[in-house]
Amino acid sequence: MFEEIFSQLGVVGIPLIILSVITLAIIIERLVTFTLQPNIGKARVRQLFTELQDFRAGQDLCSCQGKADSFCQQKHCLHQGVGVLLSHANCEKSVREEVASIWLLKHRQRMHAGLRVLMLIGTIAPMVGLLGTVLGMITMFKGMAVTTGPVTPAVLADGLFAAMYTTAYGLIIAIPALGASQGLTLWANHYIGRLEFVLNHVNLLIQGVDSGDGSFSQPKKGDNSKNVKSITPREPIAA
Repeated sequence: MFEEIFSQLGVVGIPLIILSVITLAIIIERLVTFTLQPNIGKARVRQLFTELQDFRAGQDLCSCQGKADSFCQQKHCLHQGVGVLLSHANCEKSVREEVASIWLLKHRQRMHAGLRVLMLIGTIAPMVGLLGTVLGMITMFKGMAVTTGPVTPAVLADGLFAAMYTTAYGLIIAIPALGASQGLTLWANHYIGRLEFVLNHVNLLIQGVDSGDGSFSQPKKGDNSKNVKSITPREPIAA
């Protein structure tokens, strides 16, 4: 079976096989990683804010280092992000936002790991397949040039079939790679967006602004948090 595939793919068979294996490995790894990410649902967020508001009612959030340490030690990324904010509650707002942005950037980079490689493979694979097709057609016409007998349509069809096979294989690799790259990027951005939303509300709570239960809904009119800077993950510095 493998010998037949290699004979049909020709000289570009090994690169195409390597690209297909890498694509499959990255997609499986990313799907497993994303599936194992803890859920950031409304119920969990409300429970977190209820806990913070109850804690705030007993003492000032700016003197909660013990609470911050307990949050940072938990496995859930939501609690870890809140712990990072609480551990810098005594700092200025600009410093706290900078720390939270850096933490979000690190988490976003972990979520996007491998997705650019998938996009690169989705771009390269059709080109490699097309190269195999061109090389196959060159070989076919070269063989026809030295043939003394008549060139029948069956001979042309057989040669074109072998030449076009590599292009089809390249597209078979590229379509899942590009689709998975775009789909997983949307998934990761949605997840990071929810983290960013919760951290912004926690930052407001530290500032003394009542941000409600942190549910994922539109803010009410007249919300006094409209002038508070939003925490967003910074873009990575280009090399």
